Amino acid sequence: MEKSLFNIITQHTFQSSICFDFAGVSKTFASHSSGPLKRSNYLIHIVLAGHGTYFTSNQKYTLSAGDFFLVRPNETIFYQADLNDPWHYAWISIGGDETTQLIEHFSPFKNNRYIFSCSNIKQYLQLIIKTLTLTDQKPKSELQLNQISSTFLELLMDENGLEVNSSRQEISHQLMSEYTKLALTYINNNFTYNTSINDIATAIKINRSYFSRLFQRDLGISPKQFLLRMRINEACQLLQTTQLSINQIAEKVGFSNASIFGHSFTQFIHETPSAYRKRRRFNNISKQYPLEWHQIDDILGGLNPVQQST
Repeated sequence: MEKSLFNIITQHTFQSSICFDFAGVSKTFASHSSGPLKRSNYLIHIVLAGHGTYFTSNQKYTLSAGDFFLVRPNETIFYQADLNDPWHYAWISIGGDETTQLIEHFSPFKNNRYIFSCSNIKQYLQLIIKTLTLTDQKPKSELQLNQISSTFLELLMDENGLEVNSSRQEISHQLMSEYTKLALTYINNNFTYNTSINDIATAIKINRSYFSRLFQRDLGISPKQFLLRMRINEACQLLQTTQLSINQIAEKVGFSNASIFGHSFTQFIHETPSAYRKRRRFNNISKQYPLEWHQIDDILGGLNPVQQST
């Protein structure tokens, strides 16, 4: 569970080489997890407090305040708050061709890195908080959001050249088996079909029971639950950003019928797909400048916890 504030562009008015997608801030509860999921644009998180673990397809990172972590487009990832000291984080998703070039060649995430640490996160946080006030979906606000995204990327460029803390790099290469990596790739490419755990085990040529044990060891979640969460998280994204019907979304994320999808979604998210769609399009902040973190913190404190946000 978590408490969050966010802003999402549900339909872009114009194309841009640096394009705001969504942003938000969140306070998570113990062991709250996000994903497995994949995003169509670059998604950057900033850990504000607490601890958590970030899993990519090859690596595992334990992160704390001041750490940034990147979700690259179309990569399957999973992250989870610490049991005893759950993290708070802010995030921003940015698309566009120029964004790709800047992140991959002129930011601390170049050379296929996923994390870096920064002692001055306030300037980044202020930009994300500013996006939370531009929620009217008008072209002028969208232009301002794109400009904020550009400034955010400029700050990342200023960090270029910093070395990632080597003690936190790639600590899971010895922990994550090759079969788990193959399974993650297979799930990423096939979760929208009626894929079963038997299909995955057969595809990667391993005994199903042995595969399940390896997967659970590496990621702390069973392959069955991982596959279900992947589908539900993709459905959440479609509910927020498209006008597709519930039936169409159920089919797109690999459910055999809308009834099974609705039941599974409600069990995991604790609200129906329709209720989720409605809630995710509501924002609690009126337009006002400037906003400080303590004000956001107060607003978060008064919200009801929900199951899924980022």
